[in-house]
Amino acid sequence: MRKFFQKTSRIKAVLVVLILFTVTILSACNILQPAQPIAPTATPTQTPTATATIDWFPSSPTPTLALNPTSTLQPTPAVHREGIGQQLIDDDFSDASLWTTPQSPLGNVAFGTQNLTLAIARENTPLVSVSQHVLPGNFYLEITLQTTLCQPEDQFGLIFWRESEGDYYRLLMNCAGQYRLELAQGGQHIVVYDWDFATSIQPGAPANNRFGLYVRQGDFLLFVNDTFQFQKRVAQDRIGNLGLFAKTVSGSAMTVRFSELQVFTVE
Repeated sequence: MRKFFQKTSRIKAVLVVLILFTVTILSACNILQPAQPIAPTATPTQTPTATATIDWFPSSPTPTLALNPTSTLQPTPAVHREGIGQQLIDDDFSDASLWTTPQSPLGNVAFGTQNLTLAIARENTPLVSVSQHVLPGNFYLEITLQTTLCQPEDQFGLIFWRESEGDYYRLLMNCAGQYRLELAQGGQHIVVYDWDFATSIQPGAPANNRFGLYVRQGDFLLFVNDTFQFQKRVAQDRIGNLGLFAKTVSGSAMTVRFSELQVFTVE
Protein backbone atom coordinates (compact mmCIF):
# COMPACT_ATOMS: atom_id res chain seq x y z
CA MET A 1 0.00 0.00 0.00
CA ARG A 2 2.83 2.24 0.87
CA LYS A 3 4.38 1.51 -2.50
CA PHE A 4 1.16 2.39 -4.18
CA PHE A 5 1.08 5.85 -2.59
CA GLN A 6 4.75 6.41 -3.39
CA LYS A 7 4.11 5.50 -7.01
CA THR A 8 1.13 7.81 -7.11
CA SER A 9 3.21 10.66 -5.67
CA ARG A 10 5.85 10.12 -8.35
CA ILE A 11 3.21 10.23 -11.06
CA LYS A 12 1.80 13.52 -9.67
CA ALA A 13 5.29 14.99 -9.51
CA VAL A 14 5.92 14.00 -13.11
CA LEU A 15 2.59 15.48 -14.16
CA VAL A 16 3.38 18.77 -12.38
CA VAL A 17 6.79 18.88 -14.06
CA LEU A 18 5.18 18.21 -17.44
CA ILE A 19 2.58 20.90 -16.87
CA LEU A 20 5.23 23.43 -15.81
CA PHE A 21 7.37 22.51 -18.80
CA THR A 22 4.43 22.88 -21.15
CA VAL A 23 3.51 26.31 -19.68
CA THR A 24 7.11 27.45 -20.00
CA ILE A 25 7.32 26.36 -23.64
CA LEU A 26 4.04 28.05 -24.50
CA SER A 27 5.10 31.27 -22.75
CA ALA A 28 8.35 31.28 -24.69
CA CYS A 29 6.44 30.83 -27.93
CA ASN A 30 4.22 33.83 -27.10
CA ILE A 31 7.28 35.94 -26.42
CA LEU A 32 8.93 34.96 -29.69
CA GLN A 33 5.72 35.44 -31.74
CA PRO A 34 5.72 38.77 -33.53
CA ALA A 35 3.27 41.30 -32.25
CA GLN A 36 0.03 41.64 -34.12
CA PRO A 37 -0.15 44.79 -36.29
CA ILE A 38 -1.94 47.64 -34.64
CA ALA A 39 -5.13 48.43 -36.45
CA PRO A 40 -5.12 52.03 -37.65
CA THR A 41 -7.24 54.31 -35.61
CA ALA A 42 -10.07 55.69 -37.73
CA THR A 43 -9.69 59.43 -37.99
CA PRO A 44 -13.06 61.13 -38.12
CA THR A 45 -13.56 62.81 -41.51
CA GLN A 46 -14.78 66.41 -41.30
CA THR A 47 -17.36 67.49 -43.83
CA PRO A 48 -15.90 70.59 -45.54
CA THR A 49 -17.89 73.74 -44.88
CA ALA A 50 -18.89 75.60 -48.04
CA THR A 51 -16.93 78.83 -48.15
CA ALA A 52 -18.23 81.76 -50.25
CA THR A 53 -15.90 82.71 -53.08
CA ILE A 54 -14.92 86.39 -52.87
CA ASP A 55 -15.22 88.26 -56.14
CA TRP A 56 -12.52 90.89 -55.84
CA PHE A 57 -13.42 92.53 -59.14
CA PRO A 58 -17.21 92.38 -59.42
CA SER A 59 -18.64 93.57 -62.69
CA SER A 60 -20.48 96.85 -62.49
CA PRO A 61 -24.17 96.54 -63.33
CA THR A 62 -25.24 98.40 -66.43
CA PRO A 63 -27.83 101.03 -65.45
CA THR A 64 -31.18 100.81 -67.16
CA LEU A 65 -32.44 104.18 -68.26
CA ALA A 66 -36.10 104.48 -67.52
CA LEU A 67 -38.21 107.14 -69.13
CA ASN A 68 -40.11 109.38 -66.75
CA PRO A 69 -43.78 108.70 -67.48
CA THR A 70 -44.58 112.33 -66.75
CA SER A 71 -42.13 113.59 -69.36
CA THR A 72 -42.85 111.48 -72.41
CA LEU A 73 -40.89 112.73 -75.37
CA GLN A 74 -43.15 114.12 -78.03
CA PRO A 75 -42.22 114.69 -81.65
CA THR A 76 -41.73 118.28 -82.67
CA PRO A 77 -44.87 119.38 -84.50
CA ALA A 78 -44.57 120.56 -88.07
CA VAL A 79 -45.39 124.23 -87.61
CA HIS A 80 -45.81 126.24 -90.77
CA ARG A 81 -45.00 129.93 -90.80
CA GLU A 82 -47.90 130.94 -92.98
CA GLY A 83 -48.53 134.31 -94.53
CA ILE A 84 -44.93 135.52 -94.68
CA GLY A 85 -44.85 138.34 -97.22
CA GLN A 86 -42.49 141.04 -98.36
CA GLN A 87 -39.25 141.93 -96.64
CA LEU A 88 -39.38 145.00 -94.42
CA ILE A 89 -35.83 145.04 -92.98
CA ASP A 90 -32.53 143.67 -94.24
CA ASP A 91 -29.85 144.90 -91.84
CA ASP A 92 -26.25 143.73 -92.17
CA PHE A 93 -25.16 146.14 -89.40
CA SER A 94 -23.13 148.30 -91.68
CA ASP A 95 -25.17 151.47 -91.01
CA ALA A 96 -24.05 152.86 -87.65
CA SER A 97 -26.90 155.36 -87.60
CA LEU A 98 -29.53 152.66 -87.08
CA TRP A 99 -28.44 151.54 -83.61
CA THR A 100 -27.47 153.20 -80.34
CA THR A 101 -23.94 152.44 -79.15
CA PRO A 102 -23.62 153.19 -75.42
CA GLN A 103 -20.04 153.23 -74.06
CA SER A 104 -18.89 152.92 -70.44
CA PRO A 105 -16.24 151.18 -68.31
CA LEU A 106 -18.87 148.54 -67.52
CA GLY A 107 -19.57 147.66 -71.14
CA ASN A 108 -20.02 148.98 -74.64
CA VAL A 109 -21.83 148.43 -77.93
CA ALA A 110 -19.74 148.57 -81.10
CA PHE A 111 -20.09 147.80 -84.78
CA GLY A 112 -17.92 145.05 -86.20
CA THR A 113 -17.70 143.53 -89.63
CA GLN A 114 -21.38 143.13 -90.47
CA ASN A 115 -22.32 142.62 -86.83
CA LEU A 116 -23.19 144.54 -83.69
CA THR A 117 -21.20 143.46 -80.63
CA LEU A 118 -22.33 143.86 -77.02
CA ALA A 119 -19.41 143.44 -74.61
CA ILE A 120 -19.74 143.62 -70.82
CA ALA A 121 -16.84 143.80 -68.36
CA ARG A 122 -18.58 143.48 -65.00
CA GLU A 123 -20.83 141.03 -63.19
CA ASN A 124 -24.61 141.65 -63.04
CA THR A 125 -24.49 144.39 -65.65
CA PRO A 126 -27.13 144.87 -68.39
CA LEU A 127 -26.46 146.44 -71.80
CA VAL A 128 -29.05 147.55 -74.37
CA SER A 129 -28.90 148.83 -77.93
CA VAL A 130 -32.09 150.27 -79.43
CA SER A 131 -32.62 150.51 -83.20
CA GLN A 132 -34.57 152.76 -85.51
CA HIS A 133 -36.42 149.70 -86.83
CA VAL A 134 -40.14 149.61 -86.02
CA LEU A 135 -41.89 146.25 -85.85
CA PRO A 136 -45.58 145.97 -86.82
CA GLY A 137 -48.21 143.90 -85.01
CA ASN A 138 -47.62 140.90 -87.29
CA PHE A 139 -44.07 140.08 -88.36
CA TYR A 140 -41.50 137.36 -88.91
CA LEU A 141 -37.96 138.13 -87.75
CA GLU A 142 -34.74 136.17 -88.11
CA ILE A 143 -31.38 137.05 -86.59
CA THR A 144 -28.08 135.27 -85.88
CA LEU A 145 -26.61 135.38 -82.37
CA GLN A 146 -22.99 134.43 -81.79
CA THR A 147 -21.74 134.04 -78.23
CA THR A 148 -17.96 134.28 -77.91
CA LEU A 149 -17.63 134.69 -74.13
CA CYS A 150 -20.25 133.87 -71.48
CA GLN A 151 -21.19 131.78 -68.46
CA PRO A 152 -24.23 129.44 -68.37
CA GLU A 153 -26.56 131.93 -66.62
CA ASP A 154 -25.52 135.00 -68.64
CA GLN A 155 -28.40 136.35 -70.74
CA PHE A 156 -28.86 137.87 -74.16
CA GLY A 157 -31.80 138.43 -76.47
CA LEU A 158 -34.20 140.70 -78.30
CA ILE A 159 -36.47 143.53 -77.25
CA PHE A 160 -39.48 144.02 -79.52
CA TRP A 161 -42.46 146.37 -79.60
CA ARG A 162 -40.55 148.81 -77.42
CA GLU A 163 -42.80 151.81 -76.77
CA SER A 164 -40.75 153.26 -73.94
CA GLU A 165 -37.87 152.36 -71.61
CA GLY A 166 -40.21 150.39 -69.35
CA ASP A 167 -42.78 149.07 -71.83
CA TYR A 168 -41.77 146.26 -74.19
CA TYR A 169 -41.61 142.51 -74.79
CA ARG A 170 -38.31 140.73 -74.30
CA LEU A 171 -37.13 137.32 -75.49
CA LEU A 172 -34.24 136.10 -73.35
CA MET A 173 -31.75 133.33 -73.98
CA ASN A 174 -28.92 132.15 -71.73
CA CYS A 175 -25.66 130.37 -72.43
CA ALA A 176 -27.00 127.14 -70.97
CA GLY A 177 -29.43 126.92 -73.92
CA GLN A 178 -32.64 128.12 -72.27
CA TYR A 179 -35.21 130.72 -73.34
CA ARG A 180 -37.80 132.92 -71.62
CA LEU A 181 -40.45 135.41 -72.80
CA GLU A 182 -41.28 138.47 -70.68
CA LEU A 183 -43.49 141.54 -70.78
CA ALA A 184 -42.10 144.71 -69.18
CA GLN A 185 -44.70 147.14 -67.86
CA GLY A 186 -44.40 149.83 -65.24
CA GLY A 187 -40.92 148.75 -64.22
CA GLN A 188 -41.96 145.13 -63.67
CA HIS A 189 -41.19 142.05 -65.77
CA ILE A 190 -44.15 139.71 -66.18
CA VAL A 191 -43.31 136.16 -67.19
CA VAL A 192 -45.18 135.11 -70.32
CA TYR A 193 -43.25 131.86 -70.81
CA ASP A 194 -40.74 130.80 -68.15
CA TRP A 195 -37.30 129.30 -68.61
CA ASP A 196 -37.18 126.14 -70.71
CA PHE A 197 -34.45 124.34 -72.63
CA ALA A 198 -34.33 124.83 -76.37
CA THR A 199 -33.94 121.97 -78.81
CA SER A 200 -31.54 122.06 -81.74
CA ILE A 201 -29.47 124.78 -80.08
CA GLN A 202 -25.74 125.10 -79.60
CA PRO A 203 -25.23 126.26 -75.99
CA GLY A 204 -22.17 127.84 -74.39
CA ALA A 205 -19.44 129.79 -76.13
CA PRO A 206 -18.34 129.94 -78.82
CA ALA A 207 -21.71 129.17 -80.35
CA ASN A 208 -23.64 130.33 -83.37
CA ASN A 209 -27.46 130.09 -83.53
CA ARG A 210 -30.21 131.44 -85.76
CA PHE A 211 -33.44 132.64 -84.05
CA GLY A 212 -36.83 133.16 -85.63
CA LEU A 213 -39.74 135.14 -84.09
CA TYR A 214 -43.10 134.67 -85.75
CA VAL A 215 -46.04 136.82 -84.59
CA ARG A 216 -49.49 136.62 -86.16
CA GLN A 217 -52.75 137.92 -84.66
CA GLY A 218 -51.45 137.68 -81.11
CA ASP A 219 -49.77 134.27 -81.47
CA PHE A 220 -46.05 134.29 -80.74
CA LEU A 221 -43.94 131.36 -82.01
CA LEU A 222 -40.23 130.84 -81.41
CA PHE A 223 -37.88 128.95 -83.73
CA VAL A 224 -34.23 128.10 -83.04
CA ASN A 225 -32.14 126.93 -85.97
CA ASP A 226 -35.37 126.42 -87.92
CA THR A 227 -36.81 124.19 -85.16
CA PHE A 228 -40.10 125.12 -83.45
CA GLN A 229 -39.83 125.71 -79.68
CA PHE A 230 -43.10 127.04 -78.23
CA GLN A 231 -46.24 129.08 -78.93
CA LYS A 232 -47.80 131.68 -76.63
CA ARG A 233 -50.41 134.42 -76.75
CA VAL A 234 -49.19 138.04 -76.72
CA ALA A 235 -50.73 141.43 -77.41
CA GLN A 236 -52.38 142.18 -80.75
CA ASP A 237 -52.02 145.20 -83.01
CA ARG A 238 -49.01 146.51 -81.12
CA ILE A 239 -46.07 148.31 -82.72
CA GLY A 240 -42.70 149.47 -81.39
CA ASN A 241 -38.95 149.55 -81.85
CA LEU A 242 -36.53 146.64 -81.98
CA GLY A 243 -33.63 146.39 -79.53
CA LEU A 244 -30.82 144.03 -78.50
CA PHE A 245 -30.02 143.00 -74.94
CA ALA A 246 -27.20 141.33 -72.95
CA LYS A 247 -26.55 140.89 -69.23
CA THR A 248 -23.90 139.16 -67.13
CA VAL A 249 -25.42 137.07 -64.35
CA SER A 250 -22.91 134.43 -63.23
CA GLY A 251 -19.88 135.76 -65.09
CA SER A 252 -17.86 138.96 -64.92
CA ALA A 253 -17.36 139.30 -68.68
CA MET A 254 -19.51 138.59 -71.71
CA THR A 255 -19.40 139.13 -75.46
CA VAL A 256 -22.22 138.44 -77.92
CA ARG A 257 -22.55 139.41 -81.57
CA PHE A 258 -25.77 140.01 -83.55
CA SER A 259 -25.84 139.72 -87.35
CA GLU A 260 -27.96 138.96 -90.43
CA LEU A 261 -31.17 140.68 -89.31
CA GLN A 262 -34.18 140.20 -91.58
CA VAL A 263 -37.81 141.12 -90.93
CA PHE A 264 -40.83 140.21 -93.10
CA THR A 265 -44.49 141.07 -93.08
CA VAL A 266 -47.04 138.44 -92.05
CA GLU A 267 -50.49 138.61 -93.63
